[in-house]
Amino acid sequence: MERSFGELLRALREAVRAGHDITDIEDDLDHLAEFEPEASRAEALAYTGDEMGRLWGLGKIGDPRDLELFVVALDDPALRATAFEGLGQQPDRVRVDAVARPYLRDPEPRTRARAAGLVSWCRQPGALDVLTPLAGDEDPGVRRSLGICLERLGDAAEPLLRVLLEDPDPGVRSSASLGMRRLRAGRR
Repeated sequence: MERSFGELLRALREAVRAGHDITDIEDDLDHLAEFEPEASRAEALAYTGDEMGRLWGLGKIGDPRDLELFVVALDDPALRATAFEGLGQQPDRVRVDAVARPYLRDPEPRTRARAAGLVSWCRQPGALDVLTPLAGDEDPGVRRSLGICLERLGDAAEPLLRVLLEDPDPGVRSSASLGMRRLRAGRR
């Protein structure tokens, strides 16, 4: 018998808690999100007891009606990472970019790194300008994230990637190198 989206979310929560492999459950959730989005969304909205799981499920579906749920969830530090993931599945890149940009200045480094990923994914005008200050971020994790995501912005990002290739942190240099390789591969 095929399980519903809500049943799969509960099974996923239990499998994660027990340390079991979740690949099959995630595959089933992806399938339902793609082929039965309305029913899946209704079940995700009704899902209770695990707000992070509910948001994660809604993120899988990527319905534009749920964008504001992710925006509101950004206010909760415990839900922020999941909210960023959900925003990454939203089709309105202009709105997502506008929501993500203020978080580039957040005090939490992981939040800045996630916001940089979203801003680069959205590819809106001025993205490179607002991301450039992060090349000097005090946290190497933010700079590493920047090095990987800059390739999404195309050739205009190459000078900033070159700056990151000279970073004192080896992880940042490695990420910038990967970003540069991806940028060059995209030119072919």
